[in-house]
Amino acid sequence: MNRASQLAVFADSDPQNPDRLCDLLDEWLVAGNIEQALARIHAAPSSLQQLPGVRFRQARCALVRGDRKEAIELLQALLAGGEASFGVVHDLAYAQFADGTLDTALQTLAHVSAHGEDASVLALLKARILHRQQRFEAAIEALAPVQAGARLPEAQGLRALLWLDLGDTERASAEAERALGVDPDQHEAGIVRGTVALWSQRGEASTEAFEHVLATHPDSGRAWLGLGQDAMLRGDVARARSLLERASVQMPEHLGTWHALAWCQLLQGDLSGARRSFDKAFALDRTFGETHGGFALVHALRGERQEAQESVKRATRLDPQGRSARYAQSVLLLDEGRVEEARAVIDNIVARTPGVGVLPADFVFRLRDLVRPRS
Repeated sequence: MNRASQLAVFADSDPQNPDRLCDLLDEWLVAGNIEQALARIHAAPSSLQQLPGVRFRQARCALVRGDRKEAIELLQALLAGGEASFGVVHDLAYAQFADGTLDTALQTLAHVSAHGEDASVLALLKARILHRQQRFEAAIEALAPVQAGARLPEAQGLRALLWLDLGDTERASAEAERALGVDPDQHEAGIVRGTVALWSQRGEASTEAFEHVLATHPDSGRAWLGLGQDAMLRGDVARARSLLERASVQMPEHLGTWHALAWCQLLQGDLSGARRSFDKAFALDRTFGETHGGFALVHALRGERQEAQESVKRATRLDPQGRSARYAQSVLLLDEGRVEEARAVIDNIVARTPGVGVLPADFVFRLRDLVRPRS
């Protein structure tokens, strides 16, 4: 008889005992037997169902099933009733984080303090919330309490990703390698390794790193994004689009994914698809210059001159160094027959920002001819 079966016998022999019921529920939760645990809760006497410990485990079942609304309702009621235990506060903040109510999640975390490994768990969750808010320095500061223990590689990997998002590839790489030295499957550290390789145009190393991440984290949006960018670097636009579409499903809140997908669609001559992707990016951040530059380029490629010029103005006001607005300007100059000026605009981009994602003038010119073939 396995442990779950033994606990079930104990619970059956004393159906009014909340401790025995909770022990059994915990065993099933660890084993992933969520439906079995829920059935047991619903079959328990109503006096047990209303106990905080049982309600807490019901909320955990809801979380695992992806029912964040039910989990939040159950946990908020427990917190309001004075049940401010570590588990209740952590799970409620996590559910709110997953639900996208980030400020509320941070407020929830303030209800509890912790020590030892619990402090590391709370620090990691707070850092992830701050990361989602793009408060990168604050997220790094939040990880300070994690100095040792089983969660250290996770903290190092997350810190590496934060340094990467701040543009400090040297510190990001060093921290990622420390994490991978202890845990070769650490998610964020693997993302950093792959991304740094991608930015260095080491395609084989980048692909290997991202595929390794996906072997253990198949829902990693940033790994799918990295593989998509790898495919773009190799010129395999069709595969890149497929990979980036997968990335957009996994992390629809990630601005860069929608931009990368829009560029794939542009390179395929799919202006309507590109416009939809830029619209998704715009819904996330209305002040990002490259999104307005993307709108400008779509308008320019469609021959919508006035709309393109207006979008170029908005884009360059928000980001004077933005690439997409410059590509749009080049297309507008090309429409006027000012070929050398159009080429000079793009040559300036290439000289200023060489590397991944920079398109040469001839490519932009061919793209214009693809979507607006000459009569």
